[in-house]
Amino acid sequence: MPSRYNLLHEAWIPVALSDGRRVFVRPCDISELYDGRPIVRVATGRPDCDISLTEFLIGILAVTIGPESTKDWHKRYRKPPARDDLERAFAQLEPAMMLNGPGPRFFQDIEHLEGATTEIAALFMDVPAAHFVKPGRTGVLSRAGAAIALATLQTSAPAGGAGHRTSLRGGGPLSTLVVPGTVDAREPTLWQRLWANVPSGVASITVATPAVFPWLGPTRVSDKSGAATTPADVAPAQAFFGLPRRIRMEFVDNADGRACDLLGIVDEIVTTGYVTRPWGTNYTGWSRGHPLSPYYRQKESDGEFLPLHMRSSRVGYRQWLGMSLEGQSGLRVPARCVDEFRRRAEDFEGEEAVIRHEALLLVAGYAMDNMKPLDFGEALLPLIVTGSKDGDEIVRDRAQQWIAAAELVASQLVSSVKRSLYGQRGNADPGSTVLDPVRDRFWGETEQAFYGELRILADIVEQRRDNLVEHVDGLRIASGERWRTALHIAALRIFDATVSIEDVESHRIADVIEGRTNLLRSLTGFGPVGAKVFEALALPAAEPKKRATRKGKAA
Repeated sequence: MPSRYNLLHEAWIPVALSDGRRVFVRPCDISELYDGRPIVRVATGRPDCDISLTEFLIGILAVTIGPESTKDWHKRYRKPPARDDLERAFAQLEPAMMLNGPGPRFFQDIEHLEGATTEIAALFMDVPAAHFVKPGRTGVLSRAGAAIALATLQTSAPAGGAGHRTSLRGGGPLSTLVVPGTVDAREPTLWQRLWANVPSGVASITVATPAVFPWLGPTRVSDKSGAATTPADVAPAQAFFGLPRRIRMEFVDNADGRACDLLGIVDEIVTTGYVTRPWGTNYTGWSRGHPLSPYYRQKESDGEFLPLHMRSSRVGYRQWLGMSLEGQSGLRVPARCVDEFRRRAEDFEGEEAVIRHEALLLVAGYAMDNMKPLDFGEALLPLIVTGSKDGDEIVRDRAQQWIAAAELVASQLVSSVKRSLYGQRGNADPGSTVLDPVRDRFWGETEQAFYGELRILADIVEQRRDNLVEHVDGLRIASGERWRTALHIAALRIFDATVSIEDVESHRIADVIEGRTNLLRSLTGFGPVGAKVFEALALPAAEPKKRATRKGKAA
């Protein structure tokens, strides 16, 4: 029988050091130097696994030493707990951290499941259905690799056919994690990354229970005789440790010395397959239930918020608003960890203000097409924190106005290009590859200006936080005009690059002139679209320039 493998005692977590080396550490090692070097991040080699393992570490910190107050959070942010302190805090989790052997197993069904063996590659979301798995892709996993793959699947599980449940946040969930700035301008340590996102109010005296770690008890099956699992049925902390899939790993001796296909290490015990059964835990009603994900609802009357998912692997500033700040409509709300960081960051003063000023938002998740993962997207975006609730609301309001104005300009740009290339009727060919790239290019080319202008606005707001009311109107107009200028420059540049009058057939020249004229009028506040752009930016209505009059000579 393979020796027992407890994830509290083994060095199974792959991490990157500040000098670029990758090493393996125990959970209790995450807060200290390793070989004299800071640990800076999780480093599995797969971005989806990096995110899932990071979330797992945030989860076990939350349930064991989660902050009781903002003061408590600041204390541990500035002075992380020692290795021995973490080891004592994590000791209560030992029953939930056993990977193999009889009884409860980490992220696995408590029962010994019978059935056909599924190839280990099927644990990964980007692998097709089992009967399409190609040999040689992922054939063997070390025990460390198996633990990482299990945590990743159970927290991200897509729909897998009849009875194979999705994760608590649906298939391929979107995660948003705060990456704090640092006083010394270096990359933040792993501890700073984790603690910046640890929610308050989750820690409990009794942690190692099925209510928190569902694999410690019988699976809450969801077949016809079973039931759905809501937040009222278990502890809120189960959001970090959901168990939608019934899986039991098969571990064997590594007689051939094969290397782990995930981590590249050689382990004496490996796994090449697992047994799975349908009807695992069916999570429903977890409105805003996961602290690390943003949520949305279709309309205000909807009682339940749903987890936000990626539509494509690229995240632009249109999506940024609902992930970083709650919109005025209340239809999209950021992850709880983002809101909590904003409130905690208000207390950073002096040189520590850079922690909030340079904070970033790590956005990661799968772009899904129903059950099929298309691509895993990951982006680092500015978080834009002013250090006060009123200041953040000003930034939110301006961002919302700027995005609305950009939507109008983008539509007018496409309309003008369409008129120029296809005439007044504007019948573009169904297979035209011109118009969509024009819109995409506009959003891409205005992104840097959006964040740059928003950062300037946030800095001014922070400097004038003591008398914001007196400056709001002036800030709105000045910042709105700068953003309008950025939209103006980008739209005309893209139009001229797409529609070159030298290359246009002679009978299209009038259409090109008309298209560019309409665009220019909209950018300067004239016409129906221009009026809406200026209104969105709260700018004074544009007025036609008065023509100069020539005075005649006296008779």
